[in-house]
Amino acid sequence: MGNPWDEEFAPSVAAANVLRWAYENGAVTLGEAYDMLEQFELSNDVPEVLGEDDTVEGVREELELGLEAPGPDTPLATLI
Repeated sequence: MGNPWDEEFAPSVAAANVLRWAYENGAVTLGEAYDMLEQFELSNDVPEVLGEDDTVEGVREELELGLEAPGPDTPLATLI
């Protein structure tokens, strides 16, 4: 029995990696992780976290959908 939003929002590997990065850097909710995307984009961690195939813009679009489905107050611990 997963979370009620699993069918609407199941983070891809890239998005989950970014959420994990945000969590390790102090974010507690999905909204806070989204707010940290600009900081992530400027960090040296992008290649390590996303690899070569994914982009910050792609993750941003995915998280925007997540902000609508489970909502910005969703605890990151339930998503990663």
